[in-house]
Amino acid sequence: MANRRRQHHGRLANWCRLGGEPLVKLAALVEERLVPPLIERGFEWAETYWADLDQPVGGGEINLVRRLGNEIDDIVFNFDKHHRPAFQVHLTRREAAFPHTWIRSGNLVQRPSEYLHFWGKPWWLPTRFWTAHDSQRLVAQLAGHLSRALAFLESGARSRNISRLPDARK
Repeated sequence: MANRRRQHHGRLANWCRLGGEPLVKLAALVEERLVPPLIERGFEWAETYWADLDQPVGGGEINLVRRLGNEIDDIVFNFDKHHRPAFQVHLTRREAAFPHTWIRSGNLVQRPSEYLHFWGKPWWLPTRFWTAHDSQRLVAQLAGHLSRALAFLESGARSRNISRLPDARK
């Protein structure tokens, strides 16, 4: 298991290098400041996707999984596919038994009206203007939202930083 985690960590590091120093720094801060408090709460690094145990987690993601009796919680830090220093945070709870029925799902967002949010460099800002200080400030802000994310997984309570439910009527 430790070997597979090192393999995933290597894939993540290689993937982040394609985005340059701003993405490398942001991913390192996520690993250093956001992942450890979640591991203390019972989450573990996932080396493979839960639906396909033969498929390793992609290089642009950090997947954390926690099993609680008959339920499984997932927190996924999904980095921008274009290697921009930005990521989304997905939160899910599902049943452990097949067919793994979803119990709840949401995203960590900045505004209550959002369904998805990319945390990090805005798309319109040139990467050279996204500094290490910007990444540090962002990760510190997100560290304050972790308790809301965990409360959502545990109780389903949607705070202002948990995405609204999509409206199927639109």
